[in-house]
This record gives sequence, structure tokens and C-alpha cells, in this order.
Amino acid sequence: MKTLHRTKGLTHDLVVTKRGQTITLWSAAGIRHTVLDLEAPHVPGLEYARNTLAALAFSPRARSFLILGLGGGSIPRMLFAARPGVAVDTVEIDPAVPELARRFFQVDAWPRFKIYLEDAAAFLEHCTAKYDAIMVDAYVGEKFPEHCATREFLSRARGCLNDDGVLVVNWMSGNPGLYQRLLANLDATIGPVWLLAGSKAKNTLLFASMRKSTRQELVAEAGRLEREIPFESSLGRLVQRLRPLPAAASQLHKPKS
Repeated sequence: MKTLHRTKGLTHDLVVTKRGQTITLWSAAGIRHTVLDLEAPHVPGLEYARNTLAALAFSPRARSFLILGLGGGSIPRMLFAARPGVAVDTVEIDPAVPELARRFFQVDAWPRFKIYLEDAAAFLEHCTAKYDAIMVDAYVGEKFPEHCATREFLSRARGCLNDDGVLVVNWMSGNPGLYQRLLANLDATIGPVWLLAGSKAKNTLLFASMRKSTRQELVAEAGRLEREIPFESSLGRLVQRLRPLPAAASQLHKPKS
């Protein structure tokens, strides 16, 4: 494995490596943020990033996306390949990350793509745009920022969603109390929550939808969309693995107002 670049990020050093046709963005602690296979650049190398494609089943006509956390841009790259013509905005707090994404991961090659160098909470506070899907991937190392689980943060995100939009959260922290608060606040501020656990990675994706959907409806949408995606995808299989958060559990963990 060849080291292409090393730089100091906002909270930790960042390293870009290359092995064969695979380029990887790491933190110095050994956490992979992005894996890009140059032979199949539209398919993210990290499982959780591939799994975010399931957002399309909740918002099948989605044309606008907001991603909180850039990394090497593997999720926007997949979305542009799956649905040509969409628009994607990303928010990144660490100024070193967009520089690396442009230099080594070719994110500037896309039209209808913007990077905002800003804190995610501050961006949502003054956000006036509406999005069909918002993805929260704003980790600091392996820690999920506690403020991203609050009703205040999620309510601001809701204000930036269209009426049939979906909020996606990448969860990999081991903090059970914070996780339960996040689930309850997602249900209270956005809508019904569905879980998609990684089959290999420890990440769980949480999908909070502004509109209620049955499993049958989600499976039907996934089947239709999979035929439209111009590359082989696992959308249908992903949706089969979705698990709804039981209403009783949602009420059990819902914070008192």
C-alpha cells in the first residue's frame, strides 16, 4: 500500500493511500472514511455508503440531496450514477477534507454539486432550501456528535425536508443511551423509523420518513427503481432487510417534553 498524502485535519491526521486500483481516505487512527475502486467508482467501497441507496425507496422521486459529512464523496458519486440529473449539496466542517476530496477523489467533476464548509448544525439553522433526502454522516472519529441526536437539530433538519422526504442517519457508536434518544427524537420530529443493519460493518442506517410506508410499498418501489438504475445495484435486497422500529419501543424511549 502506497501513501499518497498525509495532512493534519481539524481533529485528527488524514491519510490517503492507494493499493492497486483502490484509493482510501483514512484517519491516522486507522478508521476508513472513503474507499474508491477506480475500476467501479460509482459503487462505494464501504458497505454503509452503499446501503444509503435504500433512501430512494422512501423518496422514489428524489431529485435533491443534502449530505452532512463529505469524506471522499462516495455517496454523492453513487447518487449521480444512479439518478443522473440529481442535485447534491454537502456540508463539511473540516477544511482539509474537501481539499483531499478534490485532489484524490475527483469530486469537482460533477455538475449540480456543491460543498459548504460549515458546521452541520449552523448550516441547518439558516437553511432555506428543501431537499428530498438528508443524510447525516457527521462523525468526529468514531463518535457521533451528541447534538445531532437532539430534537432541536432534527427539527431543523425536518424544516429542510420536502413533505415526502426522508432523513438518513449513519450510526456506528456504542453509546446505547444516545442511540435510544436518537431513535425517539427521530420518531418524534420526522416520522416512522426503519433500521438497516450492516451485514459486515458495524454501521446501522436509520431511515426516518416524513410519510408512512408499508414494507410492501417499499419493496414495490425498490423493484421498480432497481430496473431504472443504470448499473447493477442491490436496492431490492437492501429493502428486504429493512426493519421497522416498533411503535411501542418508540414510545418507550420518547423523551418527556
